[in-house]
Amino acid sequence: MDMCRRIVGLICLLFTTFTLRSQPFVFFWNTENWFDTADDPLTADEEFTPRGEKHWTRRRLQRKTSAVAKTIAAAADYYGDFPPVVAFAEVENRRVLYGLLHDTPLEKLDYEIIHRDGPDRRGIDVAVLYRRTQFHPLRVESITVPTDPPTRDILYVKGVMKSKAGTKQGFSCPDTLHLIVVHWPSKMGGAQGSQVRREAAAATARHVTDSLQECFARNGPVRERSAIVVTGDFNDTPDHVDLGLENLARPLAAEGLGTLRFRGNWELIDQFHTATPQPMMMDIFAPDFLLEKDKAYCGRKPMRTWLGPRYNGGVSDHLPIVLLPATASGEPPTF
Repeated sequence: MDMCRRIVGLICLLFTTFTLRSQPFVFFWNTENWFDTADDPLTADEEFTPRGEKHWTRRRLQRKTSAVAKTIAAAADYYGDFPPVVAFAEVENRRVLYGLLHDTPLEKLDYEIIHRDGPDRRGIDVAVLYRRTQFHPLRVESITVPTDPPTRDILYVKGVMKSKAGTKQGFSCPDTLHLIVVHWPSKMGGAQGSQVRREAAAATARHVTDSLQECFARNGPVRERSAIVVTGDFNDTPDHVDLGLENLARPLAAEGLGTLRFRGNWELIDQFHTATPQPMMMDIFAPDFLLEKDKAYCGRKPMRTWLGPRYNGGVSDHLPIVLLPATASGEPPTF
């Protein structure tokens, strides 16, 4: 099924039968090269400066930052509330996140930043925002993936969910969230040649999830009150990712849906893998303003920031994904 047809179908359903809304639990988005405009002498970010190859100016940065804020606000309007936790990939540093929370309408909310500088050559990292009235972090750890050359660290955040988060329609939010945000090595240069680096990232993430589940197995009450959520850009399709958790991306991939379009085909490389006390589901958030016509192939695709060396004015080549509470049937609750 084409992504656009699915979006149109959902919109029709919203306005003709019932309102399909469910408070979001976690929002993830690979924001494609979200750099500031300064040259960091410790990383290879020179092309993303005003004098660099990308001619990355303050005006272009502000446009991208505003579009990220617009997307989060649009998702809150569509799903019914702002998510208590937002995760990103391809963020250069804390400075761009500070701009998001202080130079856009999101400044009216209570989001705080979790970010750690990692060893990536270009200086891009994963990061988390959380609403301090709905989530209280207890532990933050940046976990190194043993690869050469270095890749992005895995960000582990353990925290307590507060009572307001996820309480709509009888959904009982877990007391404790174990959030793991990843951005696995890409297939640039060939899938086979880069496979060993993705396997190292997978093994590192699997070690974390296995350790958590072993802990839960020894303490049933803790398991019943806790949730494990692994999210991020896996740079691989759901059938090639196994973390010993429920892979919420599989049903969407089986429908031919995706978050990134490559040579006319949707690929679902942004995913949620979970172990939660109540059923959850994954959705792809694809508002019209994030899409453009695919001139090389039929249909539409995400409107990215650059097309090769040419500035395209979009936000990302990826679409955001959202983790939602679901009923036992696997469908989102209706309102």
